[in-house]
Amino acid sequence: MSDTPTTNNQQEEVDLGYLFKKINQLFKKAIVALFEVIAFFLKYKFIVLILIIIGVSYGYYKDRDSVPTHSNEAIVIPNFESVDYLYDKVEALNAKIQANDVTYLKSILDSNYRKIRRVQIEPIVDIYNFAAQSRDNIDIFRILFQNQELSEFVQDLTTSKYYKYHRMSFLIRGEKDAPIIVQNLLAYFNDNEHFNEYQKIHSDNTSYLLNQNAIMIAQIDSLFQAAITYPKRKEGTQTVNINDNSDLGTLIFRKQEVLKQRIELLKQEKDGIKVIKEVSLNYNLTPDKGFYLSNKVKYPILFVLLFSLIFYSRYLYTKLEKIAKNN
Repeated sequence: MSDTPTTNNQQEEVDLGYLFKKINQLFKKAIVALFEVIAFFLKYKFIVLILIIIGVSYGYYKDRDSVPTHSNEAIVIPNFESVDYLYDKVEALNAKIQANDVTYLKSILDSNYRKIRRVQIEPIVDIYNFAAQSRDNIDIFRILFQNQELSEFVQDLTTSKYYKYHRMSFLIRGEKDAPIIVQNLLAYFNDNEHFNEYQKIHSDNTSYLLNQNAIMIAQIDSLFQAAITYPKRKEGTQTVNINDNSDLGTLIFRKQEVLKQRIELLKQEKDGIKVIKEVSLNYNLTPDKGFYLSNKVKYPILFVLLFSLIFYSRYLYTKLEKIAKNN
C-alpha cells in the first residue's frame, strides 16, 4: 500500500529539520574557528607585527633589486615549408631553458643566456587570404575542414603550416639587451643548412622568373606598338598581324596577368631573403606579470603563514597525542 500524503509531508519535514540542524552546526563551528584564529593573532600580535615589518622590509629590498621580465614580439614568415622546423626549434629551446642547459644557451646568447625566460609562437590565422591565392588551396582547406569544427580547425597546429605569418613572443629579463637577444635567437633559427640551400635555389629561380617576366612584358608592349604604329601592312610584309579589337583585348588581359605575376614575384623575392623572415619587431612591451603579487605584500603574508603553520602543527600534534593516549 502506498504512503499517504500525511506520511510524505512528515518525512519531508524531518529531512528539512535535519538539514537545517547540520547547517547550524557548521555555522557554529565556523564561528568558533574564526574566533580561535582572531584570538591566536591577538595573543601573538607583537610577534606578528614584527614578522610583517620584516616581510615588508625584505620585500622592498627584493622589489628594488628585481629585474622585470618584458615581452618582446615579432611577426615572422617561415619560408620554404619550414613551419614545422621552426615550431620544433622553439619547443627544443624552451626545453633547454627549463633544464638550464648553460652550455647550449651560452652558445646561442653568449653572456645573455640567463636573461631568456621563454619563447612562444602561434600562427596568425588568415584562412581567407590563403584560400584566395589559388583553387588548390581551397581544395586543401575543404579536405582538412571536413572532420573538424571551424573553431577547432583554425586553431589546429597541423593547419598552422598553411598560414603565412606567425607571431613570436620572447620573454626576457630586463630591457637593455632585448634587441640583441632577439636578433641572436632569430639568427639561431635561420642557421639550418638544408633550408639555406632552399633559400639559394629560391633566390636564383625568382631572379630568373623576374627576368623572363620582364621579357614577356617587353614582347607584349612591342605587339601593342606594332598595332598602333602600323595599322596596315603592305602585302608580302612579314610582321605580326593584329586582326581586330579582340586580339588587342587578349593582349591587354595577358599583360595584366603578367604584371600581377610580377608583383607576386617581387613579394616572393623580398620575403625569401631568409628562411625565417622577420616582418616586424617590438621590444620591451608591457612586463609579462600574469598573476603578480608585490614582494612587499607576498613576504609578510608568507612569514605570518609560516609562523601560524608552526603553531597549527603543534596543535595537531597535541590533539593526536591525546587521541592516542585515550585509545
